[in-house]
Amino acid sequence: MHTRIGRFLAAAASLTTLAVGASSAPAAADDAKEGRVLVVMADFSDRAHPDPAVMRANAIDKYFGPGESLTTYFREVSGGRFTFVPAVKEKVIGPLTLRQKAGCSELREIREDIEAQVTAKGLVRKEDWDNLSIVLPHLNCYWAGMGSVGGRYTWLNTGGNDVSETTIRHEFGHNVGLGHQVRYTCEDGNLVDCGERAAVTGRSPMGGNGAAGLSATQLIRMGWLETAEHQRATGSGTFTLRPLYGAQQGIRALEVPMGKESLVLEYRRPSGSLDKNLDGVYAYRVTEGRYHTAVPIVLSTTERNEGVTELRDDAGKVTVKVTGRTADAATVTVGLDGKAPAAEAAPSTVVAPGETADTTVPQEVTDPAVPTSSTDVDESGTDSAREDGAQEGGAPSAVQSAEAAPSGKVGFTKGLPGQNLAATGSDGTTLTLTAVGGGALLIGGAFVATRHTRRRRAAQGH
Repeated sequence: MHTRIGRFLAAAASLTTLAVGASSAPAAADDAKEGRVLVVMADFSDRAHPDPAVMRANAIDKYFGPGESLTTYFREVSGGRFTFVPAVKEKVIGPLTLRQKAGCSELREIREDIEAQVTAKGLVRKEDWDNLSIVLPHLNCYWAGMGSVGGRYTWLNTGGNDVSETTIRHEFGHNVGLGHQVRYTCEDGNLVDCGERAAVTGRSPMGGNGAAGLSATQLIRMGWLETAEHQRATGSGTFTLRPLYGAQQGIRALEVPMGKESLVLEYRRPSGSLDKNLDGVYAYRVTEGRYHTAVPIVLSTTERNEGVTELRDDAGKVTVKVTGRTADAATVTVGLDGKAPAAEAAPSTVVAPGETADTTVPQEVTDPAVPTSSTDVDESGTDSAREDGAQEGGAPSAVQSAEAAPSGKVGFTKGLPGQNLAATGSDGTTLTLTAVGGGALLIGGAFVATRHTRRRRAAQGH
C-alpha cells in the first residue's frame, strides 16, 4: 500500500499542462466570450430519472438560472469576460435513452451514444454546441461528476432529482483547463517545513468548495485579472491587497519571488455570492511560473479555511507578515534578501498577462489528486479507479465534492507518470479552447473517491 502512496505523490509532482497562444491581455467585459452548453438528460436502458420534469427544472436552474448557476458563477469569477450559456432554446433536452445498462465506468460509450443521438436531431458539435453535459440518473459510484480536462465533456451523477452546484462548477472548471487544487501544510509558517500534498483545499470548486470563487492563481492562469491587479514585489516594504472579488482598484495578486519559486498572495472575503466562508490573506506556492499547478499553503496552527498570518523562507531570506485587515484592504509586509520591510509602500512591477502564459512541454500523465493521508488510500479504492471515459483533449476527471465524498474526502487517481494516454482511451489530442482566448491545453486525468473508511481499513489490517 505504501508503494502505491509514493507513486501517487510522484504522479502529483509530475503534473503538467500546456498553454500556448494565450491572449496577451484579458478580454474586455463588453467583448465577452461564451461557451454553448448542450445539457442532455439520459436514461439507461434499465434505469431512468424518477421524475424527468422535476429533474429538468432542477438542471435548468443549476446550469443557467438567475441564481447561483453555472452561468452566473463563471460570469462573476471572470469579471464578465466569459460564461457558459445554453446551446438550445429549451436549455435542457431529453431524457434520451442509452443502449447501456446503468454503470459507473462506460463513460466513453455513454458519450458516443448521446452524441450520435443529438447529431441525428441536427445538433452538430462546434456548429451548434461547444460543451456536452450528460445528466445521468443516480448511480452508486465513487464519483459525483466527471469532466475532460481542457475538453468539452462532463458527466453528472444525480440524486433525488438534483444535481450538485459544486460538482457542476468543478467539472466545468476541468473543461476550461483547471486541475484539482491540493494543499501543503507548513509548520508554523516555515515554507521549508511543509508536509505532503493533501486534497480538499477549500479555496475554489477545484478544491471542493463550491461557495468559493476561483483563486488568484487560477484567475491569472485564465487571464481574468487586469494587468495592474497582478504585481511582483521587487523590494522590501508594505503592500496593500484589495479583496480578490471586491470593487476597489488595486493589487489583487501579489507575487513574492523566491528563486525559481514564488508566493502569490491574495485577500479573500465574502463578495456577492462568492467566498462566503473565506476571510483572510491566502498564499500559494508557484513553481517556475506554472500558475495552474500552484499549491495553497495552510498553516499547521490554523483551520484549513483560515488565512495565513506570517510566513518565512529562511533559505531564500524571505518573510511575509499580514499586519492589518479591513473590509476594503489587507496590509502585508514583505522582506526580501533578508532586508527588514520598511513602513512605506514597497516597490513592485506590474506583471502583464502575456508573461504568465505557461509554455511547459506536456507529458502524457494523468492528473492525480493526492489523498489527504496514507490511511485514505487502500487497494480496493485505487483498483476501482477507471479511465474508460477518456476523451480527446484529456481523460475525464472525476471528483466527489467535499460535502458528498465518503469521509469528506476528495478523490484520487490510479494513473501514474509515463502512462500512454492512448492506452487509457485518449489519443492525447491537443484541443483549442476557442471560448477562452484560444489557449490550447493537453492534460489527462481520472479521479475517484475511496469508499473505505479509516475504521474499515483498520479492521482489515491496512
